[in-house]
Amino acid sequence: MKIRNSANGLVVRDGHVLLLRGNWPQPDTYWLPGGGQEPGETLPACVEREVWEETGVRVRAGELLLVRENIPANHPDGPFPRSGSHRVEMVFWCDLVDEPEVLGGTEPDTVQVSVEWIPVDKLAGLRFLPLWFDERLPELITLGQKRGRAGVYAGDVV
Repeated sequence: MKIRNSANGLVVRDGHVLLLRGNWPQPDTYWLPGGGQEPGETLPACVEREVWEETGVRVRAGELLLVRENIPANHPDGPFPRSGSHRVEMVFWCDLVDEPEVLGGTEPDTVQVSVEWIPVDKLAGLRFLPLWFDERLPELITLGQKRGRAGVYAGDVV
């Protein structure tokens, strides 16, 4: 079984959160921008690259908010194939550095249909991946806004 690290960015501007929307595994499913870590790449560099590639938005990675694992074999009713994968996902609070006039990245996810700024007060009732975000994304936003009260990332150390 292969383990895949990924980093996702939680970007909030003026009461809106930056999300990707797609039609997998169901229509109108939302998720945070981010993706797989490349060999030799730090997690903060990964999230900054992935957010830019998928949205066109430049960010600076901040505090680590969440480390989450997904082992599909343990979740037979989940949306991911049950064999051969184990994901370790990190969610970083990201500060907005630069935003294009028109959202859209250079390398969008294959199932991505749009990039959207969704009002935080409109998150309830949206469908998310991971499913866990349906109720917990507002909690992560609140945690991220309380600078210095998040997880710790030591970087590439010996």
